[in-house]
Amino acid sequence: MQELITSYIIQSKECKLVGLGKFTRTTVHAEQDIVNKRMLPPSTEIVFTTREEKISDELIKYIADKKKIDPSEALTLIKKWCAETKAKLKNGEEILLQPLGILKKGALGNILFHTENSPLFFVPVAAERVIHKNSEHSVLVGDKETTSSVMNQFYHVEETNKKSNAWKIFAIILLLIALVLLFFYFYGYPISLSSFGSHMKVVPQTPTPTYTIQ
Repeated sequence: MQELITSYIIQSKECKLVGLGKFTRTTVHAEQDIVNKRMLPPSTEIVFTTREEKISDELIKYIADKKKIDPSEALTLIKKWCAETKAKLKNGEEILLQPLGILKKGALGNILFHTENSPLFFVPVAAERVIHKNSEHSVLVGDKETTSSVMNQFYHVEETNKKSNAWKIFAIILLLIALVLLFFYFYGYPISLSSFGSHMKVVPQTPTPTYTIQ
C-alpha cells in the first residue's frame, strides 16, 4: 500500500491523506542561466501540508485499479494505512516514501515531511547564444537584462558627450593661455594712443611738373 501511495504522489499533482496531510507537486520550468551560459532543466518540488480530513477520489480509483478491487475496498485500505501511519509517527517512527522523502514527528507533535535529493533525470546543458552582427539581442548588465540596441545607444551618447566635453576643455585652455599672454604683453607695454599704428614719419615728395610755362 505504501509503495502504491508513493507512486500516486509522484504521478499526480495532489494527494490527500486523511489524518496525515496533503502532498502537492509543483513544477519549475526550464530557464536560461545567462551568466553561466547554460540551460537549467525543469525540476519538481513536493510540498506537504498537515491537517487533512479527506482522501483524494483519484487515489481511491488508482488503488482500486492497481489491486483489482472495488473502490469501497480501496477506500478502507487507504484509511487503514493512514491510521497505522499516524500511530507510527506518534511513537517516533519515520515513514520512508522512497524516493520522495521521509514523514516524521516534529518537536511540537506535528507531522513533518523532509524531501530527499531526487535523482537528476535532466542535467544543465550548454546554451551559449549566437550573436549576429547588427542584430538586436538581450544582454545582462549587472543583475538587469536589457537589449544590445539600448546599450549601443547609451554608449554612443556617452562617447559623443565625452568628445564634446574634451573640445570644450581644450578651447577653454587655449583661451586661458591667450589671456595670460595678453596680460604679460600689456603689462610690459602700457597702453597709449601712440602705441597703436605705425611710428614711421612720412615726408611727402614734391611732384615733378607735367608742363612748362613759356
